[in-house]
Amino acid sequence: MKIRELARKEIDALWSIDRSEAIDGLYRLEGGELVLTPEHHDVRGWPPGEPEEYGPILLDCFDHGGTFYGAFDAGTLIGAAVLESRFIGAAGDRLQLKFLHVSRAQRGTGLGLALFERAVARARERGARALYISATPSRHTVDFYIRRGCSVTGDVDAALFELEPRDIHLELDIRD
Repeated sequence: MKIRELARKEIDALWSIDRSEAIDGLYRLEGGELVLTPEHHDVRGWPPGEPEEYGPILLDCFDHGGTFYGAFDAGTLIGAAVLESRFIGAAGDRLQLKFLHVSRAQRGTGLGLALFERAVARARERGARALYISATPSRHTVDFYIRRGCSVTGDVDAALFELEPRDIHLELDIRD
């Protein structure tokens, strides 16, 4: 397996990542606390229209200096992480982890952690105080970020919340 930065022409390949997942619970925020609700969803691939809607957002991110890491196995893209380059937050000191997905067959291998750590390192290099994550509310996703030290943010980005109001908005203090 090899992790490297992606070129702009490779961004469409992100949609080839096998996003399939059996979800057994969803988080929601109540009074600032995470509450897990048992729910079962069998997610098969990307939601209809997601590549068409989110693709231009990713291209814009790339064109404004975003960092795209891709993980490859025998030439096949099996995971990716995208770090936005534009600072957000009241103090303008946070960078958004815009995208982190690992193909189903590679989950649990440490690949998600390796991609996450690359994004954190790049955010530090760029002078960010924190990483901001608008996370899909599934148990697996939120628990992954919580295990990495992320917590529910007290400074929700209004524009990102408007885009994904059901997401769990997290942050990670990345100061050394």
